[in-house]
Amino acid sequence: MTRLRRHALVWLSHTPQPDLKQDGSLVDQWHADGNPFVVCRQRSDLLSLGFCWPAPGLRPRRIAVQAGHEEIVRVSRPPMLEEVAALRPDAFTRLSNAAADAGLDVRVFGSWMWQTLTGGPHVNASSDLDVLIDVASEAGADHAAAFLQREAADCPFTLDGELSFPGLGEVHWREYLSGEPALLFKSIGALRMIRREEMWK
Repeated sequence: MTRLRRHALVWLSHTPQPDLKQDGSLVDQWHADGNPFVVCRQRSDLLSLGFCWPAPGLRPRRIAVQAGHEEIVRVSRPPMLEEVAALRPDAFTRLSNAAADAGLDVRVFGSWMWQTLTGGPHVNASSDLDVLIDVASEAGADHAAAFLQREAADCPFTLDGELSFPGLGEVHWREYLSGEPALLFKSIGALRMIRREEMWK
């Protein structure tokens, strides 16, 4: 089973408990349709999850839920960029090909992920493309961040997203390029500032 971390997708055996009681019917429908939930930063012993409910003409609504770890029946990474390319072949196919040439496995989360997975109206004219790239070394992180910076200049939308470091969590790729001596990492269990010289120890 894929190790649980932020942005992982899980399918559940039972309908999870909504954080807000009024979201109950939407949670019921989401689960009944067979849709996954995304793993968030954990807040308790229960599994903290979420999803976005599409709202045509409006920003999709984020809904938080909780479930027991024993209810997980499947875990997956976010979809690959090439899986999302059908939604915007003019831009995504070029970006996907560039990532392949650079030897990068680019995953997509956020609104473009939800629209790919569900077919619902999650994307609007102002939607960013949120990407996730795993990095295993300083050279790999430099390579991935430089790739995103280069490609962002030619994208018809904002190229957003994170680099994922083993054992540390995720950091925004633009923040990684900022040169700041300490970076804000988001992991499944915490938010913390980590100095650059401590990242690869």
